[in-house]
Amino acid sequence: MARYILAADFGATNLRAAVVDPAGQVGGRRQAETPADAGADTIREHVIALLSRVAADSPEPPEAACIASAGLIDAIEGRVILSPNAPGFRNLSLTGPVSKVLGIPCYIENDASAAALGEHRFGAGRGFQHIVHVTVGTGIGGGLVLNGKLYRGSRGLAGEIGHMILDPGGPPCNCGSRGCLEAMASGTAFAERARRLIASGRSPVLAEIVGDAEPSGEFLFQSAQRGDTLAEAEIRNAGHNLGLGIGSLINVLNPQAITISGGLMVLGDMYFQPMREAISSLAYGPAAGVEIRFSELGQDAGILGAAAVGLEYLEATDP
Repeated sequence: MARYILAADFGATNLRAAVVDPAGQVGGRRQAETPADAGADTIREHVIALLSRVAADSPEPPEAACIASAGLIDAIEGRVILSPNAPGFRNLSLTGPVSKVLGIPCYIENDASAAALGEHRFGAGRGFQHIVHVTVGTGIGGGLVLNGKLYRGSRGLAGEIGHMILDPGGPPCNCGSRGCLEAMASGTAFAERARRLIASGRSPVLAEIVGDAEPSGEFLFQSAQRGDTLAEAEIRNAGHNLGLGIGSLINVLNPQAITISGGLMVLGDMYFQPMREAISSLAYGPAAGVEIRFSELGQDAGILGAAAVGLEYLEATDP
């Protein structure tokens, strides 16, 4: 009998859940908006209600539930410690209440770490025992799969790639530090750079595209595609910074492959060619030739990552 996992992917914008089998087949999808400005109790109620609806649609009773969530995660206590982009997730206990209502074990994992295990089991990381996974979107996250297992570190916080500091005097980051990789190469960084370009008056194309809207990385990319050399330079510089961070990780961890997922993949070579060049120039010796693969899981990366974590827990308890 197939083992079904109730898998959830929770972020600042949406709560998504589905049922996943060991082959990575996804069914019973449901989605709800993350309650804006809600406190922990309200969010917990929404989470339990969403998971209960999905569990009711499962072809077989799920054996476990697993939640992938943005932010710092205490997997032992089953809670989100904090999530910079979702204030309501601070000290949010989830696994105990979910397990009590659904009557099955419930686990929680950082979404980027879960995505790493998802790529290892179902996607671009298949066949490798050692991968570094990088998520590039509104923020930058990551996860480490070493010896075929998700590496969590001593307190479950390993993989915070976005908060490697590249420049102590660099731009401020939402985490409170300055010059983090996330502050220099993420969608949030692009939005800030777009604001500065518009304010300087040096990018009339970008100003025209943005109009009265809020500047974003998407607008910066559109402007670059229309020949705005300043917008293109910002994107290429961010890609270079991303490569510096990844190249450093390659030197430390010596992975077989780097896998990449997230919304910024749409930037293509404008972002990723400078990344590749920086990796090649920085990574030491043969490590410079490490394989780079882009996610094969698409929008299901979070869901399948959560499922992979749930399956890993279940397999660890098998006789």
